[in-house]
Amino acid sequence: MKKVFVTVTLIGLCIQFLSAQGVYLGPRVGATFANAKVDGDNEPDFDNRTSVLFGGSLELGLGDYFAIQPEVSYIQRGFDGGDDGILDLAPSVTLNYLDVGGILKLKTGSSEQLSAYLGAGPSYSYLLSGEVGGLDIDFDEEETFKRGDWTANFAAGVQLPLGKSYLFVDVRYLLGLTDVNENDDIEVRNRSYAISAGLMLPL
Repeated sequence: MKKVFVTVTLIGLCIQFLSAQGVYLGPRVGATFANAKVDGDNEPDFDNRTSVLFGGSLELGLGDYFAIQPEVSYIQRGFDGGDDGILDLAPSVTLNYLDVGGILKLKTGSSEQLSAYLGAGPSYSYLLSGEVGGLDIDFDEEETFKRGDWTANFAAGVQLPLGKSYLFVDVRYLLGLTDVNENDDIEVRNRSYAISAGLMLPL
């Protein structure tokens, strides 16, 4: 009985603390401008591929200036312009990921007016599906794309309060840390810029 009381008390204190600091939940949508960095005997310059992202964010306030923002997103990566034979690719590659991660935000200004923030953090992306030159990727084949991709995310944005809620717009650079190519002779790492917006609602 004592353990139950202590557990309930701790949960109550955590809820009270988070409520005092601010907890927000909301959707996030935007666009990515994706490319890839290739290291090998031939290192071509691919064209950016414009794609979509959407998902949800949860902001946990840590005082007046800091917050942790876990996120789950569907995000497309890839590149255009692989017609020189590198990786035996057709001219376009589309990679569809489920991305789970978060950023630590440093906020400036008052929460009652237009303010800015900087953020950084890791994410892990799982490759759901993809296309090479319009043909679906067969993950059973050798020398295809790896399923997992670790990414370092860097963000800068602004937020505008709307009563107890707020709108946000941010720009991010997504630095792929994983060699996503199964071919050991050539390393391929995702590189993307993203712009997104959303509405955060208090809980």
